[in-house]
Parts: sequence; structure tokens; C-alpha cells
Amino acid sequence: MLKEPFTLKLSGHLFDNDNLLPSYVNLIHEFWKNGYKMVVVTGGGSLARRYIELGRRMNANEAMLDLLGISVSRLNAQLLAAALSDIAYITIPTNLDEVFRAWLTGKLVITGGFQPGQSTATVALLVSEFLGIKKMIDCANVDAVYTSDPRIDPNAKRLSKVSIAELKDMLKSKTVAGTYDLLDPWALGIAQRSGITIFVVGCNKPETLRRLMINGISEGTIITP
Repeated sequence: MLKEPFTLKLSGHLFDNDNLLPSYVNLIHEFWKNGYKMVVVTGGGSLARRYIELGRRMNANEAMLDLLGISVSRLNAQLLAAALSDIAYITIPTNLDEVFRAWLTGKLVITGGFQPGQSTATVALLVSEFLGIKKMIDCANVDAVYTSDPRIDPNAKRLSKVSIAELKDMLKSKTVAGTYDLLDPWALGIAQRSGITIFVVGCNKPETLRRLMINGISEGTIITP
């Protein structure tokens, strides 16, 4: 399905699971060897949240807290690059220029956060925009986008497809936590202005990603520009 280049955003949740992460390493390696070209962007996970919480208790300012989270996301990226060292660009890019130079080598590019105030979802879409990539897969800690947080609201409705404009309206009206830890308005704006389609899939089952990649079967949410 996605034989053209795509961006793969991996939830930091994967790096909290010693059994799940190796499955994704194997899957990414398999995809790459079979001709799929991608850039991988990693989140920070519970380690980032722990450092941020500790920093906040000790009165670190918000920019400093963001830098802590960014550092952890880059550490996760370095771990993934080490595990995929035969195909990966080992130095972790810290900005778009470095991503571009790494991309030109033909190696698998893996990166984490860039700067304070940006989510790693925003980073993934900035990378997509900069490289002219039109599809982004968000392997998230939820299996789809909902009309509200299903972990809190039992009446939350699962969305199989939604436009960015509709999602933005939901966010404005605050009837949706639909992007809770998924996609912030800045990320959605980048996807909209550059015509990037986002596929949200749950990260807890690697086979969900495989079915999307190989068979074109979306079991999560398709967000259209």
C-alpha cells in the first residue's frame, strides 16, 4: 500500500514495553528490506513524563521541562537506531536540516523531538512536509481517534475517518479530547496546509501496522487533509 515514502510516528509507550519494542524493530527492518522507505519519529514515553514531573517539582520552567522530554525522545531514537544499525543513520538529527542530510544518505532516518513547544507529532509532520512525504502513520497509545477520551468517557464514539477541518472544529468546541496525546492543532495545521493524510493505529498490536502497510486495511482512523 505505502510503497511511496512515509513517516512513522512511534508512541513513547512502545519504549515502556520490553516485549513490544523488539517486535517493532523486526517489523521496521522487514519493511525496509522489502523496499518501504520511511522516516521514524519517536516519542518520550513514561521516562520523559517522570523526568518532567521531577523537574516540575523542583521548579524547572516549562521550556526546561520540554527539553527534558526532547532529550528522552532522542534517547529512544538512539536506542532504535542502535537496534537497526545495519540500515539506520546512527546520528540522531536534531532539526530539519540534519534530517534532510541524513535522508540523502539513503539510510533509515530516526529522530526524536526538535525544540520546546513542539510535540513529536508536530515533528513528524514537519519532517513529512519538508521531505514532501504525503502519508504519516501514527502508532499511538490508543487504537483510533474518538469523539472524547474513551479512557474517561464511556460514550466516546470511534471515528474510522475524519477530515482535519472536522477535527479542528471538534477541538475548538472542546467536545473532543480526540487528539488527547495524539495530534495538537499545530500538527493538524501542518498536515492540512501540505495535504498529508494521517493514519492513526494502535501500537499495542504490531500486526495492525502490518495489515495497513501490506494490505491497505485501516483498523484505526484515517485523517484526511
